[in-house]
Amino acid sequence: MPKVPSLWQPHDDVPPSRNYEADAQWRRKPLTPAQLMVHDVRLETLRVERGPLLEIVERSASCLVPDNAAYTPSASLLRISEATDNAIEKQRFSSLEEDHGWMRCLRLQNYQQHALDGEDSAKCRWMHCSSQFPEYIAGALWALSDDIATVADSMRVLDIAIQRQTRFSKHGKHFAPFAQVLQPVSIGGDGEHLYPFLVSVPFLDWTVQGPTPPLRFQVDRRDGFLSSRSSAHIVRSILQYYYRLEDTHDREGSQVFAKHKPWSTNREMDLKVRQWYGRYPTGLNVDELWILAIDAEHVVTFSSNQTWKSRWPPFQLMSRISDVSFRGIRNNYFSLSGAVGMLHRNFWPDLYLCMADRYAGHLGHLQYRLHRAPSTKLVMDLIACQEELNIVIQITEDQLHTINVLRSISEAMSAAKDAQAPSPVTKRPGSVKSTRTNHYGDLEEYDATHNHISRRSTYRQLSASVLTDPVAQLVDNLERELADLRDLRDNTDRLVTRTIQLVNIRLEDHGQAILVFTVVTIIFLPLNFVSSFFGMNFSDIRDMEKT
Repeated sequence: MPKVPSLWQPHDDVPPSRNYEADAQWRRKPLTPAQLMVHDVRLETLRVERGPLLEIVERSASCLVPDNAAYTPSASLLRISEATDNAIEKQRFSSLEEDHGWMRCLRLQNYQQHALDGEDSAKCRWMHCSSQFPEYIAGALWALSDDIATVADSMRVLDIAIQRQTRFSKHGKHFAPFAQVLQPVSIGGDGEHLYPFLVSVPFLDWTVQGPTPPLRFQVDRRDGFLSSRSSAHIVRSILQYYYRLEDTHDREGSQVFAKHKPWSTNREMDLKVRQWYGRYPTGLNVDELWILAIDAEHVVTFSSNQTWKSRWPPFQLMSRISDVSFRGIRNNYFSLSGAVGMLHRNFWPDLYLCMADRYAGHLGHLQYRLHRAPSTKLVMDLIACQEELNIVIQITEDQLHTINVLRSISEAMSAAKDAQAPSPVTKRPGSVKSTRTNHYGDLEEYDATHNHISRRSTYRQLSASVLTDPVAQLVDNLERELADLRDLRDNTDRLVTRTIQLVNIRLEDHGQAILVFTVVTIIFLPLNFVSSFFGMNFSDIRDMEKT
């Protein structure tokens, strides 16, 4: 089986005593602490005039996991017996405990209440895995969940969700966009059955034509094995995403990113592109982001291995989320913002040569060809560009639908919690608005007239939106990008119509010329034949004998 170059070095960033590859006990596990990125979301008082702000702090997973975590403790057997009575499920949970039980050491020990709490406390812990194997989701859910009474039910719902949302194609497995609560109980009035939940959203990313560049380091030793029995979700091109049952290898070179190369005629742009991207972005692919929210304090994300890209500028998803998107949103939705806004200017104002600019530049070149020499080949190029824009618009609409589903889940949870809390109106009958301490230890503004809490983003450094609701920011940015893409598609439709009209006009002119030549041929060709025939069969009068 073909395999990527073996560059897997899990102990590069850990102390020499924590070489997991040399430990036989760790070597039998699919994941080790060196393969996970752990970040804590904390309240920090960096600016007195602004108050406490949410900041993200990177933690070393190897320092959080003790040396003996590779050995399964005897207490785990009691946990398995309390979780279920089914023998088959017990066997499965035992296997998950053996492979992923050590991840329980990554749970938060101290919850941060105020900005002045110790550095070992946090509001939320975010763990990222650069591998996309569905079995890792089940392992993380089993290891990090502390609700023994419902973890077995959550595992069953997870299996059903994975089975229903998995799509098979000629280019590998993938998930359909979805957001689902992993609880069999319907949403009740207490709001306690909304965790855990799983979100899968596709996002667009750039790549290069041809073989993928060698990885700087390989996170998972199982990545790169191409087998029909593998459960890995691999990255697909934009054409493979849409034509999932067809072979699109011969059409990959016709992508807009492959045809539109503005750096080839602009030296300054060439230098900027090489400095920013490191390589020429000549392809567009579709990746997936999985977000598993165990509870309000623990979030696990999964994405593909893209270590051949630079960390800064942040083109790896993990660094894109932690270094850029979190500063723009400052809440639990930074993972979604980092994925769906990977190539969009509204999410990342500093992005050079964003996706909308690539399509707009290619359409400008096609419009120039339209005025110079309209042809049927130009019509085919416009139709190919229109097809790609339709695919990108469909992906963006799927992203919006998934985010709206997630927002409805969040609003249902907030409404359920607010219904249980005593109304501020009864406490302060003379005031319309009041303030109270929110879940993050900050202040929230309560509007008693509309009976809802205005959940504000504490700080927006790079966000182009003026909205205060972080989810509304995310939707607003995405809708503005969608409007730009639809305008480009409408412009493509108009260019196709104009090109066809000009080609038809030229064909009419050609038809008139052909008609003239046809008439001339019909009249003069027989005359030419007759003259030639008689010229060959009659003697010249000058050669006739005199009588």
